[in-house]
Amino acid sequence: MKLEFLAMKWAMTQKFRDYLVGHKCVVWTDNNPLSHLQTAKLGATEQRWVAELAVFDYSVRYRSGRTNQNADALSRQPQTKACTIMTPVCPGSVLPEGLQEVECAPISATQSSVSTVPQRTTDDLVVLQQADATIAPIMHLVGQQRMPGRLEKQALEVGAQRLLRQWGRLSIKDGLLHRTYQRPDGGEPVLQLVLPESLQEEVFQQLHTHHGHQGIERTLELIQQRCYWPRMGAIIRDWCLKCERCCLAKITRPQVRAPLGHLLASRPNEILAIDFSMLEPARDGREQVLVMTDVFSKFTQVVPTRDQRASTVADILIKEWFYKFGVPTRLHSDQGRCFENNIIYQLCELYGVEKSRTTPYHPQGNGQCERFNRTLHDLLRTIPVDQKHRWPEYLPQVLFSYNTTPHQSTGHSPFLLMFGREPQLPVDFLLGRIEEPVAGEARHWVSEHKRRLQVAIVGARERMRLAAAGRKERADKHVTEEVLPAGQRVYLRDFSHRGRNKIQDK
Repeated sequence: MKLEFLAMKWAMTQKFRDYLVGHKCVVWTDNNPLSHLQTAKLGATEQRWVAELAVFDYSVRYRSGRTNQNADALSRQPQTKACTIMTPVCPGSVLPEGLQEVECAPISATQSSVSTVPQRTTDDLVVLQQADATIAPIMHLVGQQRMPGRLEKQALEVGAQRLLRQWGRLSIKDGLLHRTYQRPDGGEPVLQLVLPESLQEEVFQQLHTHHGHQGIERTLELIQQRCYWPRMGAIIRDWCLKCERCCLAKITRPQVRAPLGHLLASRPNEILAIDFSMLEPARDGREQVLVMTDVFSKFTQVVPTRDQRASTVADILIKEWFYKFGVPTRLHSDQGRCFENNIIYQLCELYGVEKSRTTPYHPQGNGQCERFNRTLHDLLRTIPVDQKHRWPEYLPQVLFSYNTTPHQSTGHSPFLLMFGREPQLPVDFLLGRIEEPVAGEARHWVSEHKRRLQVAIVGARERMRLAAAGRKERADKHVTEEVLPAGQRVYLRDFSHRGRNKIQDK
């Protein structure tokens, strides 16, 4: 049913949309299950198709395939009258007695190159070679079998000098200059036609553009079996990299990598990064969590939700962060609809919060949340198998464990940097927790506490700076930064494909 349903959806939403919108229509089909579309159990894909068809006033009716010939005829190939071709059979003839024996003449072990330019005759190729500024002087010297002197070599142009380095492999056959090419695998040598510059791009079009747009090495191998010209490897590589169809269809990673940037904060609650992560459904139906993490201290809160609506995000931000830990200076997120929404912008305006976002389809721009998501998944994965459906009940314990453990980037626990004191863990009662030294007056304790907190914050800043510098140094080893002038045309990756897109342009 799925293919027939897809055909109906395409015909109504794309092909005949302008004729069907606003009019009642009947869809006749010989696919009986399709006529029960409104009562059938549909998958997620089919439900999306039904939603697209909701703007039409239509009904689906069934009729047998025998009576559905007007539609079936369009998918049938026309039947042409079979014709019989009679080939006259000539009676066999016997060779004369003198021709009964076949003499095998020895052949050269050198393979001739396969014809690359069938539109050109040998005479045409001779004329083109003689007119080429690179080939003509070398062709003349090879014909005379005379190696040029030092001064004569210097007088040649650069291309001719490169071709002259192949002197021991050059020969003239049928009036054309050839080069003997020895295969790397030790096979039989190939006689390559030395190709004039006027034919080089045409040969590339024949063996690359019209030959499946194969890669650099395969295209070079195809051309090497047939012809040669100086610097052909570099030229073919450049042509393949600039081939429009190859750029649109094959390139999976960006060719230009910019230097690594960082999202750094200088104090707690300066930048609050938020993101959604989807988990397995819990027993109460919740399967999504809103992650909120302070970029400086790494202090993180996670709240399970039933949806990703902007109103849900705003409500959680106010109740679970603003009222508990204070209003952050800046709110950072990706470009999800639940974050880039009028409700969120009005919330930021009301509380005086600056809103920032990542670039499209670039999760590295919110790396703090993305990295915590992986840590959260690892921690929740340790829950016993029979308790995994109760993961929302384990979240407080998991978050407390994370927030009270020293972070590698800062050297201190998120709890300490957020609240200014080390947390008191249950094990401290067993081991005997060492109390902080308290002076005689409260102001002395406050002063000492402030000093130690300042030392922790300064140390955390320095450690984060060094860690960021190390990441940048490692990442920038692969940087291929290129300055793009204003107005230069560039390729943009297409992320709009839905469903199966294995052979679509990238």
